[in-house]
Amino acid sequence: MLNKIAIGSKMMLAALTAMLCAAQLHAQDLRLEVQAPRVVTVGEMFRVTFVANGKVDNFAAPGMEGFTVTAGPAQGSSTHVEISGGKVIQNVTYTFTYTLYAEKEGKFTIGTAKVKSGDSEAQTQPFAIECVKGEQRAAQQGGGGQQQQQQAASAGGENSLYLGVTLSKTEVYRGECIIAATKLYTRGNSIRNFENVKKPTYNGFWSQDVDMPQEINFTRENVNGVVYDVGLLWKQLLFPQQSGELTISANEIDVIVQVRTRSRDIFEDFFGGGYQNIRRHLQSKVIKVKVKDLPAGAPASFAGAVGNFKIESSLSKKQLTANDATTLTIRISGNGNLKLINAPKVNLPVDFEVYDTKTTDAIKNSDAGASGYRQFEIPLIPRSAGEFAIPPIEFSYFNPATGKYVTLYTQAQTISVEKDTKSQQTYTSSEGRREGIKFLGKDIRFIKTGATLEQQGSLFFGSTPFYLLYVALVALFAALYMWLKKRIKTRQNVVLVRNRKANKVAKRRLKNSAQLLKMGNAQGFYDELLHAMWGYLSDKLNIPVAELSRENAREAFAERGIEEPYIETFISVIDECEFARYAPGSGRKEMAQLYREAVSVISKLEQRVK
Repeated sequence: MLNKIAIGSKMMLAALTAMLCAAQLHAQDLRLEVQAPRVVTVGEMFRVTFVANGKVDNFAAPGMEGFTVTAGPAQGSSTHVEISGGKVIQNVTYTFTYTLYAEKEGKFTIGTAKVKSGDSEAQTQPFAIECVKGEQRAAQQGGGGQQQQQQAASAGGENSLYLGVTLSKTEVYRGECIIAATKLYTRGNSIRNFENVKKPTYNGFWSQDVDMPQEINFTRENVNGVVYDVGLLWKQLLFPQQSGELTISANEIDVIVQVRTRSRDIFEDFFGGGYQNIRRHLQSKVIKVKVKDLPAGAPASFAGAVGNFKIESSLSKKQLTANDATTLTIRISGNGNLKLINAPKVNLPVDFEVYDTKTTDAIKNSDAGASGYRQFEIPLIPRSAGEFAIPPIEFSYFNPATGKYVTLYTQAQTISVEKDTKSQQTYTSSEGRREGIKFLGKDIRFIKTGATLEQQGSLFFGSTPFYLLYVALVALFAALYMWLKKRIKTRQNVVLVRNRKANKVAKRRLKNSAQLLKMGNAQGFYDELLHAMWGYLSDKLNIPVAELSRENAREAFAERGIEEPYIETFISVIDECEFARYAPGSGRKEMAQLYREAVSVISKLEQRVK
């Protein structure tokens, strides 16, 4: 009896799950997409697959002029079920695959494919495929010929594997964004690993990294009539900070390529033996960028913003009591050099006390550049009652697309401040300065008349202790004044402050990297350790962030008489961190050794660089 109940329960659960899956599937929008290479060679056979995200009742094939259909459509399906948040989600994928043969050179288009599922319809966009003239030896000779071609390409040809850098623009305005993509071009090579990654120096640029996936995905590209598999290694946003002709130095990387070798042992070949690794050192070309200066006639409110922006402002409270606080928020959003934008000037009434501005960034680096917003929050405290107006805030930027300056204004703001009846303090202002508190006492006594004054004991005023105390207070005041003057002068010396705090900042970042090491977070560990090294270098040697490079570091260390072994150790730690970010795989033991080297070299440099 219990078995029957258990079986019945399982059947009911299965039926309920199926109903929920069907409901979830029905709620999805029907979509259809095409998957195919963008570039093929003449004589090549390749696949074109149409993928639908649900059950398909009818499939209408597209036109495929320029290609010969050798097989298809081969239909297939796959189902993926998961339970998330108490909901059963079922993803069903249906595929229709064609095998095509490229007959001739040219650009051809796979037409629009259509599918129906009940009352729902979906279709693809036309898909362009370029057919170029290529080596047909592999296609004619079959698998053996393809293997020989792969061996030849892997072992030899300088043109079968190279490193290239593409720029979105080579002529820009100062401050305009450039997208630099470093790519690996390969034909028939079996790539196993990367080593000794050396990124270029960006002298004259302010650079930002674009987040990249952990794995390198290769796509096909036509390079001067030759089809290459192209993998994007890293991508950066560059903002030129000076006009003239700027140079981007070469990228360098060692690529480990696996090559099949001949073996006399048939069993070794059968079980996958007969391979060796070859190291290929690749170096990209040096690139020149022409940077035009910004045109004359910039508005007075222009402070270097380049891109396309908008500005808005708001107050947290518009009606409040004197001595109460409100916050003026200014948000600048758009696309451009957002990270380099400072808070615009705000003309506030003299009765307002202003505190330090808080800056918040929400900026995303992508193929479209740096987009998002930068927000400034300014705390304000009115010290007297009345109606106060905050005039429109002016903000100007240069739009490189139009080649013109643009000036924007926010809406004027009005603040109504009521008198603070609870406070016994009155604030006054004179000539735009905020004075101290003037307390109006209320214990005022009348003058008593008809009394005689008699001396009682000795007076402290005019006595020897009085003068000693007076001299001591004057000396204390003078010492305090000199100390404050020296402290203000020291704090104004930005270079000296950064130099003194360099070791403290580096220790804090090294502590964070140690915690990430204990957690096993390799990516976070290398990022934090790299920031600690570059940050220490910038603060200690007073090198701007935009000019940080290995060459500048060597020159600066050498000028200060630092021994070569310490310089090489410092550069080596940076190289290891940068390599690990793009080719992860080091164990915790190697990470710990790298951490010890970083701590040791910073400690030794701290003793030698003053």
